[in-house]
Amino acid sequence: MTAVWKEASSKQAYGIAKCNFDQENKPHRLNLDVGDSVVILKETTHWYYGYKQRHKDQRGIFPKSYIHLCDYTIINGEYCIKRTDIVEEITKVLLEWGFILKQYFLVTHRDFNSIRAKMIELNNNRALLISGNLPVDEMRKVKLMATSQIDTGNSLLGLDMVVRDENGDILDTNTICTTELYEHHMNAVNRIIKASRPQTIQRSPRPLNKYSHNILLHVNAFVCKFQEDSDLLFTLFDGESHKPISENYIVKWSRTGIARDIDQFDNNRVLFTDLSKNDLSISKMYLVCYAIRIGAMEMKDNDSKRSSITTAMLTPSSKKHSQLSISSSGSFNSAEYIMRRPFGVACKDLTPILHKPDDFRGNLDLPFMLCEKDTLDVTLRKLITNKDIGKIDSKMAVTIEVLQGDIKQIKEDFPRLLHTNVPLARKMGFPEVILPGDVRNDLYLTLCAGEFARIAKTSEKNVEVTVYVCNEEGQVVPGVMSIGAGHPPIDEYKSVVYYHDDKPKWLETFKIHVPIDEFKQCHLKFLFKHRSSNEQKDKSEKPFGMSYVKLMQDNGTTILQGQHILSVYKIDHKKYDKNNANIYMDLPATVGELQGTKPSLGGLSLLPKDQLTICVNLCSTKLTQSVSLLGLLNWSAHKETLEESLNALSNVPGEEVVKFLQDILDALFNILVENDDPERYDQLVFMSIIHLIETVSDLKYQHFLTVLDVYINESFSATLAYDKLIKVLQRNIREAIEPIEKSADGIEIEERIEVKRLYKTTRYLHYVMKFVIRSRILFAAINGNSDYEDFANKLHELLEMFIKMIACPTDLLKSEGALLKNLHIIATDLMTVFDEVRLSNVIVNILRQFPPRRLTQSKMGCIKDFVDSKLFLSPDCRAVLLPVFCNHIKDRLESKEEGDTKSDIWQQEKNLSKAAKVLGQLKSHLHTRETTAKQKVNECITIMNNILRLLYRQDIGKTHNDVRDIMLILLRTIIKTSHALDRENQLVGNLVAIMLGILQRMDAAHYEIFVRQLNNRFELQDFIIEILLVFEELVSPHQKPVFSRDWMDMIMHQNTVILGSLQHISVVIIDHFFDPFEKQVWSNFFQCSIAFLIQSPLQLNDFNDNKRQIVFARYRDIRKDTAQEIRKMWFQLGEHKPKFVPQLVEPILEMSMIPEVELRKATIPIFFDMMQCEYYSSKMLPHSYGDTKRNNMHYKANFNEFETEMIEKLDILIGAGKGDADYKELFQSIMLEKCQAHNILNIEGTKFVNMVTKLIERLLEYRCIIQDESKENRMACTFSLLQFYSQVNRKEMYIRYVYKLCDLHMEFNNYTEAAFTLKLHTELLQWNDTELSPLLRSHRHMACRTHRELKEALYYEIIDYFDRGHMFECAIDMCKILAQEYENEIYDYLKLAKLLTKMAQFFEKILNELRHTSEYFRVCFYGLGFPRFLQNKAFIFRGEEYERLSDFCSRILVQHPQAELMQTLEAPGEDITQTDGQFIQVNKVEPLLNENFTKFDGKMVSTKIVSYFTSNNVQKFQFSRPYRESNGNGGGADDVRSLWLERTVMTTSYPLPGILRWFPVADTKKSKISPIALAIETMKKTNKDIRDLIIEHRNDETLPINPLSMKINGIVDPAVMGGFNKYEDAFLKADYLEEHPEEKPLVEELKDLIASQIPLLEIAITLHKHKAPESLRLFHERMEQCFADMQTNVENKYGKKACDLKLDRESVIMRRNCSFIPGMFEGNNRLSETSMGSSDSGLSKSTSSTRPQTSSIKSTFASFNFNPRPSLGHSPSTKSKSKEKTPSKRRSMKKLDRETLSLPVANSQWYTPPLTTITATPERDSNTSITSASNTSLTAKTPDPKVLTQELTTKRPLRSEKEKERRLSRPASIATPTTGMKGFSSTDAHSLSGADSSNRNSVDTTDSTSEEDLIPPPLPAKTRDSTDFSSFTYSIDWNPNNFPMSPLSTSTITTTTSTIIQQTQLNSITNNNYEYVEARNIVLAEKRPPTPPPKPSRNSKHIP
Repeated sequence: MTAVWKEASSKQAYGIAKCNFDQENKPHRLNLDVGDSVVILKETTHWYYGYKQRHKDQRGIFPKSYIHLCDYTIINGEYCIKRTDIVEEITKVLLEWGFILKQYFLVTHRDFNSIRAKMIELNNNRALLISGNLPVDEMRKVKLMATSQIDTGNSLLGLDMVVRDENGDILDTNTICTTELYEHHMNAVNRIIKASRPQTIQRSPRPLNKYSHNILLHVNAFVCKFQEDSDLLFTLFDGESHKPISENYIVKWSRTGIARDIDQFDNNRVLFTDLSKNDLSISKMYLVCYAIRIGAMEMKDNDSKRSSITTAMLTPSSKKHSQLSISSSGSFNSAEYIMRRPFGVACKDLTPILHKPDDFRGNLDLPFMLCEKDTLDVTLRKLITNKDIGKIDSKMAVTIEVLQGDIKQIKEDFPRLLHTNVPLARKMGFPEVILPGDVRNDLYLTLCAGEFARIAKTSEKNVEVTVYVCNEEGQVVPGVMSIGAGHPPIDEYKSVVYYHDDKPKWLETFKIHVPIDEFKQCHLKFLFKHRSSNEQKDKSEKPFGMSYVKLMQDNGTTILQGQHILSVYKIDHKKYDKNNANIYMDLPATVGELQGTKPSLGGLSLLPKDQLTICVNLCSTKLTQSVSLLGLLNWSAHKETLEESLNALSNVPGEEVVKFLQDILDALFNILVENDDPERYDQLVFMSIIHLIETVSDLKYQHFLTVLDVYINESFSATLAYDKLIKVLQRNIREAIEPIEKSADGIEIEERIEVKRLYKTTRYLHYVMKFVIRSRILFAAINGNSDYEDFANKLHELLEMFIKMIACPTDLLKSEGALLKNLHIIATDLMTVFDEVRLSNVIVNILRQFPPRRLTQSKMGCIKDFVDSKLFLSPDCRAVLLPVFCNHIKDRLESKEEGDTKSDIWQQEKNLSKAAKVLGQLKSHLHTRETTAKQKVNECITIMNNILRLLYRQDIGKTHNDVRDIMLILLRTIIKTSHALDRENQLVGNLVAIMLGILQRMDAAHYEIFVRQLNNRFELQDFIIEILLVFEELVSPHQKPVFSRDWMDMIMHQNTVILGSLQHISVVIIDHFFDPFEKQVWSNFFQCSIAFLIQSPLQLNDFNDNKRQIVFARYRDIRKDTAQEIRKMWFQLGEHKPKFVPQLVEPILEMSMIPEVELRKATIPIFFDMMQCEYYSSKMLPHSYGDTKRNNMHYKANFNEFETEMIEKLDILIGAGKGDADYKELFQSIMLEKCQAHNILNIEGTKFVNMVTKLIERLLEYRCIIQDESKENRMACTFSLLQFYSQVNRKEMYIRYVYKLCDLHMEFNNYTEAAFTLKLHTELLQWNDTELSPLLRSHRHMACRTHRELKEALYYEIIDYFDRGHMFECAIDMCKILAQEYENEIYDYLKLAKLLTKMAQFFEKILNELRHTSEYFRVCFYGLGFPRFLQNKAFIFRGEEYERLSDFCSRILVQHPQAELMQTLEAPGEDITQTDGQFIQVNKVEPLLNENFTKFDGKMVSTKIVSYFTSNNVQKFQFSRPYRESNGNGGGADDVRSLWLERTVMTTSYPLPGILRWFPVADTKKSKISPIALAIETMKKTNKDIRDLIIEHRNDETLPINPLSMKINGIVDPAVMGGFNKYEDAFLKADYLEEHPEEKPLVEELKDLIASQIPLLEIAITLHKHKAPESLRLFHERMEQCFADMQTNVENKYGKKACDLKLDRESVIMRRNCSFIPGMFEGNNRLSETSMGSSDSGLSKSTSSTRPQTSSIKSTFASFNFNPRPSLGHSPSTKSKSKEKTPSKRRSMKKLDRETLSLPVANSQWYTPPLTTITATPERDSNTSITSASNTSLTAKTPDPKVLTQELTTKRPLRSEKEKERRLSRPASIATPTTGMKGFSSTDAHSLSGADSSNRNSVDTTDSTSEEDLIPPPLPAKTRDSTDFSSFTYSIDWNPNNFPMSPLSTSTITTTTSTIIQQTQLNSITNNNYEYVEARNIVLAEKRPPTPPPKPSRNSKHIP
């Protein structure tokens, strides 16, 4: 069945995937992941059709069951789940934080865990909020918790701060003014700081009622051996006065150990309330518990039949009003024998607990002491004084908590503690603050003591007192007494019974609570009864006496506070009439009333010795004990005492006054109106009213102010009082401002009573005026408002009196201050009866009347209060008040006080630092008082904030004029004040907010008014520049921000205001500063507006999506408006445009790079306009058009300045991260369009645009790559820019990038490339003393001022880099140029000498230092995934030192981790080159030598010299790829015939090495090498290899023989490759020539090469024979046999060839194993021990500086002497072998032999002539010399075995001590001398030596050549450098025992001319062990090239 699809309903349009859905293999399916939001378009039975919100382009079907449908809303076209604002906020926050959290995780950020925890908590809160299961209060709590977490998390992550209201909702910033917004931000900051604190600190409860303290007591247990039930009475006790403080709390404790009362079961709690701060500060406060046993007189034994817990409890229904109820029924009647007996006392000192309640959590133990025979009070005293402490065996366990606040607040804050009806035990007295609603009428009665005389009994009585409250008829008033909290009211109170005590001291307190209306009629009756210990007797006992006392006295006052001693009357029960119950009321109640009489009446008779002492404490808000108060209240009945009563009112306690406040006020106003003597009473009544107001205003009774207000508004009825009050007020002011009586010295005697009275009056004037106004209103209501004018005039007179008071010279400061404090209240009240404007004028006059600097703070406070007053809401009143207020604020801000200026603040900081230094403390620990400057600014800020907040309201009428007044008076002052303050000052933010608030309210009309108001154009200019600078500072990233960077709302609001101001200011500038033109103003406008536009808070593209949405929702993108404003102003410039080119290029360029398309389109055309401006500007008059309109010959006709600025600023801005590829394209398209449409600028403009586009492209590449890990990419981009700036001839930019590239090279130790890079700068410099232009200066050599100085400094730096890069040849070239300058230009020979020394060192290093040969690699980057400059391009790379192909590949792949390495060298197709992937092809290439190498042709030059040219300064490279062209045959010769080579020769754009380690391939040529050509090439290479090996072994006989062996064997005995036989088979057969007759020349050449190989091989084999050790003898014989066969074969086929290398046979005779022959050494002749050594063994391989070269040269050395194995400096022999030497030692011996020989190099220095003779002399301590003589002609066959060897060096390095020890430790060889030696004469004229004393051994040899006497000049001595280790020699010290040496005389001496050699003593060594050795010499067939210099040792290193 086909499913029918229908449109989805609106309710089913949006949902969330609740399960993964993945069915890719089926058609039309939409894959879903859990949580994906989907938009549903259509539906069918079981399927939906729609798309995922994140991928709208992918649509498909998905099952309905997988989707959870949601309510949704559409915001900006996006579907969103419909949720509450807080849930939406949490969702967005979690998404935003989640992204950041991932980044934190990757870098192991320290805040990762805390943010993660917050996210988990937020998620949980979100779930709670979504659930909908929370009640409203919990919802609010969770919401506040979530917002707190969001705010603290945002702060931690550096995200924007969210501004909220008190409910946690995000604030709508558009509905509040700027200053209010700032305050909200400050509150948010404080809220976040508070929430960020640790939990322990964070818990700060809401503000508590600091006057109310409470103690919560929980009784947990009482451990004691109970006999009977007990009452536990807990009370707070003052240890100082020894009196209870609070009511009792009763716990009825049963004998079973639990509470008897079911309500108290597990709920023994009480709250002691109303405690004041003074109560808690008592030095000793105790919690006291009196335990009173309920039962018989004596304790009973344990009762085994105890009732159960159930029966022991009192149920609520069974309770009776009795303090003795113990049974289950609760009944108590006379039949029960029960009494209250003392049991014990427990107490605990609460003082430490009250001070630190947190330290006393948990149970507290109260020690319990039994009373035994003491009273409860005595026991308590003992317990407090710790007497008899050892008897304590019981204790109570209680818990105590100290709570603060009133009852209502505590119940809200601590519901868990007060979850049930916890009884309240009130303080026995008034609390610190009495609340008006607190109606209380409590009388606390204390039974203190009694005295009872014995009558009939012989023992003391057991007295029990029963107290009743009776009415006037003697009837008991039930339920008005309370034994304590936790116990129901009782009808009678029974005291504790003390056993046998006639003078009991009870000190029991209980409460009597009689209703007010019954209080006057009630009295207390006390009955005294003896309680017998015998139950039967006790039942018959009747009361023996009674006392009574009235609660109300006859004068109407209550019973007085304090003690009262009552008379006791005996009851005669026989005569006593119970029916006449009140008969005793006629008897005197107290002992004082008896006055000595003994009254008796109706069965009652006085007991004269008996008495009862009670103490009364009344806490009543309705009854009074004051006689004075009653007299005043009843004044009409006692007018004669009226004055006395009025005066006595001031002495009545405050508690009594506030009780009867309304009654007293009624009485006073009645007196005021009705009294007959106004002069006498009015003032008294007025001051009484003032006293009343003063009392109520006291802190303790301040809550009664509401009662006073209620009285005034509702109860006050004196309609005529206003007139009298005004008169009294005027009189008081008049009396106070009268002249002051002064003493003789002019000092006031004392403050007069009138002044004091005035101060009191003004202090409470506002309440007096309330009475006046209320009285007038009541009067007008009754009598009409007919006499209003009269009243208004009286009132105005009174107000004028206030002005006179202020103007009075008398010092009434206190009164004036009080007036200012209350003036706003008075004015607000007066508005109801007085004209508002008239009132406002009076207020203004009052404020103006104050002299400057008088009561300034009070004035500002008054102004603040007026701003908040009702009067200020009226527009008419504001028109009067606001200008005055603003002027006061202005004067206050501009007043000069200490700390006003930055310099003052700086000085204060300086002083503080000094003080800190002296005191040795941190500066932050020293607190300074707040400066008056800060205080005054704070005052002004508060007032201005309130004014602006008010003006933002909609309900206060028109505000245009108000804004005008503020703008004209305050704006500039605020700007200046904010600028004067330091940015660190928090007040700056407030001031800026006020400034923005004013600007926000200003419209165009205001700006016009402001401009008109300024006096002249200069003032306007100052203001415009000033405000533009302020704006620029506000948005500048270089200034400390006024508003924190995370205050997004504040900053966006600021930007909105600034934009509006800029738009208005632009109009003012155009109107007033265009003609005449003021460049400064226009320049400042552009600078400010562009700085505003490019500020980071406006760059929406840099924000995340969430923030961008918020900004768009609340604000808008104001960049377009700003850009349009700037564009408008630019085109308004008109003819003045040239003045701003090129000044504005950079700011407008930066502006145009903002990534907003419309903005760019608006801005880029300005550049074309700038080009035109400069092009058409006058070349005669700079920065103007001049007369170009009339004469176009005056055109400048170029835009060079613009172009230069553009190029320079592009480099800076793009480098700083501005601009992108879109900008480049947009710039190119717009500018090209403009240029091409222009007739004149078509060509030049297009050229400029293309050039700039190319520059932007390269700069973007550079910016992208410069942070890349790939150093090659970074260098390539830098080089690219370098080339560009070179092409456009921008020297300063070119040089900047030269140094950037150089620094990059230095970062990676590319010294050679760094040197070549620096050379680029030198090429811009001349060898002259021209002053350097700023463009050519170098930041590395700032001291250089001329071209020559800088070029010289750079040359030395380059030489150093070449030296460090081992490019000594390049360093020498640089030295030569410098030397030419020193020698021929500036003639500085000292510098020249040093330079030549350095050059000499470089020449030595060429030969002596081991240098790697550069390897080169071809790298091709295929694919579009690479950067543009790499895509599908080939490069030649110079490898690192000793870098192999595999290492190089790894390095390249590390730099391009996404790339894939290609395995073939074939050129890839488009499937690779055009994909987005990355493919790299790498292979090694060989450098092709350049033409410079031809100078070595035909010369035998050291490979050390040649190797440099083979791999340096090369531009061509090649590699070959073999392939086969099959001819149908396989195997054999055909394989060789089909082997072709594809040879690729590449030319790089620049030679390598150069300024980069790689260059792109500029040209590639491919060629094919035919098989025969390949064979010829191979043969040539083989012959060259053989020849090179021969020469190498000739130069250094210590070289290992293995390479030579392998090479020869591979040719003469080819096992695998077949040797050249394969070429013979392939190409030298007849059939080949038949097939390829054109290749006959090649065939002949191949034959010739084969034939030429034979003589080379012959020399090589001969060489091998002499060097091969015995172990290779058989191997060598095999090679000789093979070679013989080969030689015969080849010579037969191709003829015999000659070689330029010949093998000569020479005999060198030496003696061994014979005695010393004097004849041989006649004339100081001796034979050198190494005369048979290698003729070129002096070519040292050491990398360290070897000893200096010899300077005496006899003949060209052409013979080879070969050792079968080397020896330690003596003659090698083919017969004598040292078998005990190991191969490793043999190797070292070779090294020693080599390093003790030295051969100079002919023509080895550029400044020496060719040398023809070489004579080598060993080192100083070497006892061997070289005998070598050969003729340069071929005829010289047998040279004389004697030759003179001498070293013509001026100095020679010393041997190290270590080496000496090594030489001495070696065993003597066969050449060790065995006979005595004679010393040589030190004056021998024929002995030649170096500058230092050295031992030399010489053997004379005569040379047979004709040139034997030609002596070349000596080589200059070489100096030692840091790497000179030549003193490490390896010869044995031949004179270990210091034998005497005899001088040698030579028969033939060669002397040097032109050089004086210092004669030194030479020591001769006599060697008597010689043998004859035969040596073969190889000589060149033609004239041999100069001998190469010594080689460094192959195995030596750079370290000793």
